[in-house]
Amino acid sequence: TMESREAGQHAGDADGTQEDVAFNLVILSLTEGLGLGGLLGNGAVLWLLSSNVYRNPFAIYLLDVACADLIFLGCHMVAIIPDLLQGRLDFPGFVQTSLATLRFFCYIVGLSLLVAVSVEQCLAALFPAWYSCRRPRHLTTCVCALTWACCLLLHLLLSGACTQFFGEPSRHLCRTLWLVAAVLLAVLCCTMCGASLMLLLQVERGPQRPPPRGFPTLILLAVLLFLFCGLPFGIYWLSRNLLWHIPHYFYHFSFLTAAVYCAAKPVVYFCLGGAQGRRLPLRLVLQRALGDEAELGAVRETSRRGLVDIAA
Repeated sequence: TMESREAGQHAGDADGTQEDVAFNLVILSLTEGLGLGGLLGNGAVLWLLSSNVYRNPFAIYLLDVACADLIFLGCHMVAIIPDLLQGRLDFPGFVQTSLATLRFFCYIVGLSLLVAVSVEQCLAALFPAWYSCRRPRHLTTCVCALTWACCLLLHLLLSGACTQFFGEPSRHLCRTLWLVAAVLLAVLCCTMCGASLMLLLQVERGPQRPPPRGFPTLILLAVLLFLFCGLPFGIYWLSRNLLWHIPHYFYHFSFLTAAVYCAAKPVVYFCLGGAQGRRLPLRLVLQRALGDEAELGAVRETSRRGLVDIAA
């Protein structure tokens, strides 16, 4: 099958001159290091968002994105171990196929959630009155659940048609489904870029009721990260499964950029939420990145009152 063939060719792609092998080992080592940092960063985001109750609906998106990135990076780091060990270790075929399909599943989930949050943030900036008064209460939860369900359905269809998990694979159906995945990736990218462009124009025009401070910047940076670092992995994956010609070096390059994409997002969150000259707890830093200024004001007021009571 295409995916098992793709997974089984990892060692073959690393063959070449000694310089190529050394270069690939450096790239793979960087990928492992970035993956480890990304696991820690996304784990911190996941823990902070899940252990505190947030009123901001966008926090639910970031929680799901961190979960998808965490699973992706875990599979990513395990999948490239045979390449790092230069043929001294090889996984069974079903393990390679499982890692391959699970990575693409989490990749599509993360992209879909990023599209959803960029579209919703754009609507919040364009129609602030409607968004504040008429937005369905459980919209974010429903969108996230629907995203996971639809991506899981696509994952199961690809696994059934392209692997031997659920019976004999179908070459024609497999290629058709990967073409559908390619169209889906293109539609998601175009939608995300359009929503981000409208959001950028709206922020630059300075509306009377701007969106939460800091969060539009967070979304725009996440979109740029995807276009420059996350998109090469999707292009590579589709090219391999649709048998399109791609340069040899693009294999490890796309793996490195995918690790950068997932590992850099928590850094963006915490950098945007930080305060110059002050050290804040990570929970408050994340709240600042989400734009929870009202809640932060309440926290500061409570702390101030507590100090006054103690002094009295």
